[in-house]
Amino acid sequence: MKGSMNPNKGILKYEAGIRKFSLSRHAPSEDLRFFVKHYWLLQWDLRGQAPHTQEVLQHPGVNVVIEHGASRICGITSGKSTHVLQGKGQIVGVLFRPGAFRGFIQSPASALTDRVVEVADCFDIDTAAFEEALFALENDEAKIAFVERLLRRHIPERDDTVDTLNEVIDCIIRDRHITKVEQLAEQFGITKRTLQRWFNEYVGVSPKWVIMRYRMHEAAELIESGADPLQAAMALGYADQAHFCKDFKAAVGKTPKQFARTGT
Repeated sequence: MKGSMNPNKGILKYEAGIRKFSLSRHAPSEDLRFFVKHYWLLQWDLRGQAPHTQEVLQHPGVNVVIEHGASRICGITSGKSTHVLQGKGQIVGVLFRPGAFRGFIQSPASALTDRVVEVADCFDIDTAAFEEALFALENDEAKIAFVERLLRRHIPERDDTVDTLNEVIDCIIRDRHITKVEQLAEQFGITKRTLQRWFNEYVGVSPKWVIMRYRMHEAAELIESGADPLQAAMALGYADQAHFCKDFKAAVGKTPKQFARTGT
């Protein structure tokens, strides 16, 4: 069974969240497509309302997040991440292709896993001045062009291993029946040990983690659309529903039934 390519996968309870914020995604310019998966622009105005807590199962890519007074570089969060939106604000984010941010830090991507660092740690800028200049721009295209000028000043050489790893990850996304690293190793003619080493060095997490993360993206979407846990488990190739429920709770923090009962 082939997985769909819903760009909102990973944003848990997205239909409820979109009533609290607006989100748009934008493709990078041709010269940056090797490095950048997409830009994401988030805006919210919750003045006079309760804060909104948004849960996310992150994709396996580093994010550069530009936000007034809170800009940061976010490595991959191995568990579920939680973001609180309150008052009024906006973010211009850059999601890098899996493995592509390694060239910017010139060290193993695993050094950023479960970490948040300052933008100035990787980019030679005055962060506060950059924020002011960026958010003074009125339209999305101008903001993206401004961020792209920053990226071009720091762009590293391309590394062909990044493309190979993205082919592997695209295969994981497309085919729900891939549940083991050995299947990928056989399909791509790469040893299991080499895959594990490359993922640790370039992506920051294991290939098994990536498989599990995309299966849980699928699972959350199926349950949100009304599938019961048994249906979801079968669709994702689980022979044992208890094993599926254990994996889901480890990723999401709730059992599938608890997750289905939470508000939409």
